[in-house]
Amino acid sequence: MTDKKPATANGQQRPYRLGILGGTFDPPHRGHVALAQLCIDHLDLDELVWIPTGHSWQKGDHVTPAADRLAMTELAADTLDPGRAKVRVSRMEVEREGPSYTIDTVRQLRAKYGADTSMSWLMGADQLLRLHTWHGWEALFEQVHLCIATRPGFDLAALDGPVLDAMQQRLADTHLIQCTPSGHMWIDQTLAVDLSSTGLRQRLADGPITNDPADDQLPAGVAHYIARHGLYQQA
Repeated sequence: MTDKKPATANGQQRPYRLGILGGTFDPPHRGHVALAQLCIDHLDLDELVWIPTGHSWQKGDHVTPAADRLAMTELAADTLDPGRAKVRVSRMEVEREGPSYTIDTVRQLRAKYGADTSMSWLMGADQLLRLHTWHGWEALFEQVHLCIATRPGFDLAALDGPVLDAMQQRLADTHLIQCTPSGHMWIDQTLAVDLSSTGLRQRLADGPITNDPADDQLPAGVAHYIARHGLYQQA
């Protein structure tokens, strides 16, 4: 249980702010980095933890080995400009036996960080559209805020009914997210990057990727790791 209580400018204590970026990270790319940076900046996080999934119950066995995904996630996380925020990569889901459920992860983190910590689960629009399929998704609000970044023009009406209802009831600004432990949703519609790895894996399987950083979806360290280890190549 954490006893961290940062002080505000006037010396008063405020809740510790933890951001959680979970995902398969197969591979981690610039979209993930942009989402992490956006939330570090807008939520004024004290800490950001990346959590690669272990056995993803929704994706079956077609996932790159955990050791490679952990290594690539470390390389992606190193490209952030965290300011005062601590950034780390956790093995908690990789080391957990059985399927990885987000609700189990956030309960474990809540037990570690304490009842007063502001905990925010970060996600993109693609995850938001599938939220109603997650195991125990409604219980997430008892443990965390949900902070979502979408592309400009994303149609929130495309959401499943229960998720849309939750959003309408729980939508909040960043100040409320920062000052409360859990239970709210914040949506930013300015992140003009694709957060899906599916098309990127296909691109990698089709042949070598460009070395031009301006045209590349991968952080340089991740691209070099993939090339060095021959990942995502068609058999």
